[in-house]
Amino acid sequence: MKNLLKEDVRREILGRIDSLSPSSKAQWGRMSINQALRHMAMAFQISNGELNPTHPHPPKMPKWLLKFFLLNVRPPKEKTETFREMNMVENHVEPASFEEEKSRLIQAVSKFGGENLLPENKLAGKFSRDDWGKLNYNHTDHHLRQFGA
Repeated sequence: MKNLLKEDVRREILGRIDSLSPSSKAQWGRMSINQALRHMAMAFQISNGELNPTHPHPPKMPKWLLKFFLLNVRPPKEKTETFREMNMVENHVEPASFEEEKSRLIQAVSKFGGENLLPENKLAGKFSRDDWGKLNYNHTDHHLRQFGA
């Protein structure tokens, strides 16, 4: 899995974000483009402790196995649960400004890794800087593919 802490990977992701437009449509799932941009930006807040989300149904597998899947396997296109606080559809969050949400995500990607990253992922156990880099790439890549970027 690619690592968002690597500069070439960061540039790739930023270019893909830049290719999005207000008319970008989801190829799967129920989020609008504005909701997806907010959702992706919020995910970066987990790795530095700004957001401590709760999962509606924590996976019933050992942490080491979940960590393996999170870092090495692309998430399935549909029916992947998210943290309650980041569920834009269920929480009826509909950000009004595409440009503001896009800017927020670009800022999150650009500053990622410069702050202190947590030594543990609450669902998957001990996490290194590289683990956070891989997880944030995997999650962002998943949603960018969702919108054709």
